[in-house]
Amino acid sequence: MSQQILYKICPLCQQQPVTQQGAHYRCGQCGLTLKQQSKFLFLKGDKYEIITLGLGNFKLAQAGLQGIALSADELKVVLGNVYNDEQLSQVAKGDFKALRPVSMLAQIILEQLREDCFLQVRGIKRGHGPVLQGESSYQPTQPVPTSMEWKDKGNLFCTTNRLVMPSDHFTFIRLGRNVLIVQAFTDGIGVQQKKEEFATYFVGCYSHEAAAVAAYSMGKLAS
Repeated sequence: MSQQILYKICPLCQQQPVTQQGAHYRCGQCGLTLKQQSKFLFLKGDKYEIITLGLGNFKLAQAGLQGIALSADELKVVLGNVYNDEQLSQVAKGDFKALRPVSMLAQIILEQLREDCFLQVRGIKRGHGPVLQGESSYQPTQPVPTSMEWKDKGNLFCTTNRLVMPSDHFTFIRLGRNVLIVQAFTDGIGVQQKKEEFATYFVGCYSHEAAAVAAYSMGKLAS
């Protein structure tokens, strides 16, 4: 009997398919292991939860994803943003070898920019809030500030040179000298730009996604 395939290519390592092995779905390359969530008794649902992220130290990502159940499509995007702790540290220093290009949800924008996309985060709210203080950090320790002037909603993309959020009003933040501070929060990312009396916040993501976006932004500033 042929194995049931959940993903033809593993979203985490992009090396092998994720196939059914007994009660779980597993990637034979990196060890990613998922379990289909049960609805009632023995009836299977269409959502999946992460049992383990496999090889490597995924302390930051594993903690934020514990007990989370998502559809296969949603989980594919979320797993595409997962990096282990060592990889995040290297990315924040400007070493991008570990980054995996992703297929952008808004492909037409990528084609117009002529840039690669490395991270994409669904369902983000953009707001203006308190000025960021201190140094840049990709380690989330607290949620974003509660005092926020909300602007719009959309999906956030990290491309070769910028943060892009398409919505009713496109947001482009070029990752260069104009950015002073980038900080990760448990539910979002804050970006402080020069000559602005507010910080731009992207809110509504998992903590590992905030860490990845912040680390990438920090790495671009360092490189």
